[in-house]
Amino acid sequence: MRHPSRPATSHVSGNDLWRVHRLRPSELMRVPSSAQTSSLFHGCIYVHYHNFINASRLQNNQEGTSNNNNNMCMPNNKKPAASTLVSAVGDASSSSAAILANNAYNNTTRPTKDETKHIKSVTSTHSNHVRNTKYDLLWFLGPALICYLLNTSIFPIYAIGIARIISTRLTLTLHYLFFDKDNYLNKLPQKQLEREGDDYLVGTILHVYAQIPLQVLFPAMFFSDPSVIVISAKRTLIAHILLVEPLYYAAHRWLHIPENMKSMHGFHHLSISTLPSTSLVQNFHEHFVYIAVFGPAFFAPFALYWEMHWTVIGAYLVLFDLINAYGHMNIKYRHPIFTSKYSPFQYLFYTPEFHLGHHAFFRANYALFMPIWDHMFGSWREYKKTDTDKLLPANQQDFVFIGHNAGLAHFLTCPEWDVYAAYGPFRTFKYLPYSVEFLFCNLIGAFCRLVMSCYTCSRYMINETLIGRVICICRTPIDYINPKRYSLVNKDIVKLIKSQHMNYGTKCFGLGNLNKMKQVNDGGQLISDMVKADPYLKDKDIRVWTGDTMTAASVYHQLSELPGFDTLDSIFFVGANGKIGNAVCKHLLSTKPNLKIRIYSLSHTLDHPNVTYTSDLADLLNHKVVVLGKQLSPRKYAKALAPFRGASSKKQELTPYKCRMILDYTVPYIPINLTGFHNIEHHQIAVLETSPDSNFLKGHFDIGFGLEQHQIYPCHAGCIINTLYDRDTDEVGEICVKDMMTMWKRGQELGLRNRPLKL
Repeated sequence: MRHPSRPATSHVSGNDLWRVHRLRPSELMRVPSSAQTSSLFHGCIYVHYHNFINASRLQNNQEGTSNNNNNMCMPNNKKPAASTLVSAVGDASSSSAAILANNAYNNTTRPTKDETKHIKSVTSTHSNHVRNTKYDLLWFLGPALICYLLNTSIFPIYAIGIARIISTRLTLTLHYLFFDKDNYLNKLPQKQLEREGDDYLVGTILHVYAQIPLQVLFPAMFFSDPSVIVISAKRTLIAHILLVEPLYYAAHRWLHIPENMKSMHGFHHLSISTLPSTSLVQNFHEHFVYIAVFGPAFFAPFALYWEMHWTVIGAYLVLFDLINAYGHMNIKYRHPIFTSKYSPFQYLFYTPEFHLGHHAFFRANYALFMPIWDHMFGSWREYKKTDTDKLLPANQQDFVFIGHNAGLAHFLTCPEWDVYAAYGPFRTFKYLPYSVEFLFCNLIGAFCRLVMSCYTCSRYMINETLIGRVICICRTPIDYINPKRYSLVNKDIVKLIKSQHMNYGTKCFGLGNLNKMKQVNDGGQLISDMVKADPYLKDKDIRVWTGDTMTAASVYHQLSELPGFDTLDSIFFVGANGKIGNAVCKHLLSTKPNLKIRIYSLSHTLDHPNVTYTSDLADLLNHKVVVLGKQLSPRKYAKALAPFRGASSKKQELTPYKCRMILDYTVPYIPINLTGFHNIEHHQIAVLETSPDSNFLKGHFDIGFGLEQHQIYPCHAGCIINTLYDRDTDEVGEICVKDMMTMWKRGQELGLRNRPLKL
C-alpha cells in the first residue's frame, strides 16, 4: 500500500461573507502577479465548515488475529507505517474553497497584498437565501389561465418554455456523465446545489410570463407568415452580435459595481465552481435586467421590418441557454482554434475557461460569448483550469462497492437524472403502493439488463493514492424478495467482479445493502465461495467484503454514547437476530452486564439471562430506547402504536408509555408515522461523517444514498478501510465481535465519526 505524505497547504475557512473588490481605476486593469496571498478570496466561499476532529496518526502495533478466509476476524497484518498515511485534516481541495484556492489562481495571476489593500468587503445579502418552491408547478401552469382569459395562443409559450427546460436538464445530464462523474476533485457544496436547484428555472418561468403581454400587444412578432423564419433568424443573429454582445458587456460591468453586486449580481457569484445551469441562477430582480439586454435580439429586427416568428425567438432562447451553459461547464477545452493568438475565434467565441476565469477573478472576462469586448477594454485575463491535470489515471480502479436499485424514487436521486437531488433524505414514491412501485422497477430493470449488465457510478479517491467506485448491478427490490431470483443476483455479482478484474485489475469488492442479505447469499459467504470456484477468478486474489463489522461498531458506539445510556435498564431490539444486531447485542451484554435486551423475534438465537424474546411489537412502548435493525411493514408499526396514539403529554412522566427514542440503522431509512406521539423521536443512526477537508475520501462517494454531503454508510466505509489496509482475507458471514473495536479505531484515525443525533 502506498500513501505518500502530502505537503501541508493553507486552510481556507468559509463563512457567509463574500467580498466585492473596490479598486482604484488605475488598478482596475492591472494583472495580478504574485503568489503571496489568497486571503482576499476567503470571503468568496459559500460553504460552512464544521469543527474538525483532529486525526491521530496510525500506530505500528499489530491488531486482530489470524484466521482463514471464511470467517470475519481480521488477519494479523501490519498496519501501514504512520509516516505514509495522509492526515484526515488537510486542505480544502474537495470543496469550492479548494477550487478557489488551488485552481483559480496560479503563480502569475494571484494578486499581491499591495494590489488588494483598497478592497472593501461587503456582507452578502444572498448567502442565506431560501426560496419557497412549494408552488412552482402552479406558477408554471399560471400562463395557461392568463392566455385563456386574454384569448391568445398558449402553444408558443409552453413550446418555448418546455424546450428550454428539456435542453437545460439534458445538458446537466450529459455534463455529469462525461465530465463531473469521474472528476473527484470538483465536488460542489451541497448548499450550492440546493440553492441552484431552487432557482435555475426561475428565469425560464419569468420569460414565459413576459411573453404573454408581448403576444397580445405585438402579435406580428410571434405569428408572422412562416416564410419569414429564415430571414428573421439571420436578422436575429446580426442583432445579437451588434446589440446584445456590447449591451451585455456594459450591463455586466454595471452589475459589478459594489452596490449592484450586493443587491443583485452577488447571488450568481456565490457559485465559485459552476454547473451548466449556474448560468440561469440569478437574483430575481436581475432577471429583468437580462430581459432588457437580450430582448433587442428580436425586438430590433421586428421594429425595423415588422415581422418575426415565435420559432425564431424560441430557437434563439434555447440556443442562448445552451451556449451560456457551455460557458459555465467546469471543463478544460483548449483547441488551438480558440486559444491561438493568431486565430480570430479567440476573439469571436469563448471557451468555458474564459468564463470560469470571470467567476475566479470577478474583475475580468465580462463578455457574453465574444471575448473581443474584454480585449478591446483591457479586462481580458487568461485562466487555466488545472484540477483535471491532477487526476489519477482513468483506468485505475482499486476498489468497487457493488450496489443495486432501491425503488422508483431511487432513480430520481441519481445525479444523471437530477444532480440537484443527489443529496438529502431518501425519498419514497408516495403516489404508488410498494407492490406497484416494485413491479414498475422490475420492468425497468429487465429493460436495462437487455442493454447493460451493470451501471457505473461516480468514482472517488482514497487517501490520495487509491481509486474507489460504486457500480450497481441491474437488480431491483423484487429480485431480493423473490427467492427464485437469488441465484440470478449472485451470478450478476460474480459476473461484475470478473469483468472489473479483466478490465481494470480490481481485486477488492464490497457488497452493498441487499447484495449481502443472509437469505440471498448467507451474508456474502456464497459470493466468496463462488469466486473461489470460478475458473478465472480463483487464483486472482479477489477479496469480498461486507463492511458489516464497521456497521456493528457504529451502532454500538451510537448507543453507548447516548446521554444516560449507562443508567438505562433495558432496550427493545428489532432485528437482533441479524448478524449486525447479533454482534451489537453480544458486545452490549459483555460491556454493560446490567442491561436487559428485549428482542422482537419468533426465533431465539441469543442465549443469555439478560435477553428475552417477544412476538408483540407493541411491547416496544415499554422501553425508553428502541433499536431497529430490520425493516417491517408500516402497517405493523401502525397496529402496534394504535392503542396509544394521541396519548402523549407535554410532561413525559404522565404518558402511558415509556418509549422516547427509536434508533434506526436500516437502509434505506424510512421514517415511521409517529403522529400523536409527540414524545417519541425517530432517528437514523449508523451514518458516518468525514470532514469536507479530509484527504481520506475525495469525490462523490456520498451521492444517491439518501445521505447529506460528506456522509457515508459504515459498511461502505468499512470496505474502503479494508482496501486502504490491504486486508487479504474476506469479510463475509458472521461478524467477529472483537474486530469491531479495531475497525472503529481505524475509522477514527482516518477522521470518521458517527453523525451526531439531534435530540
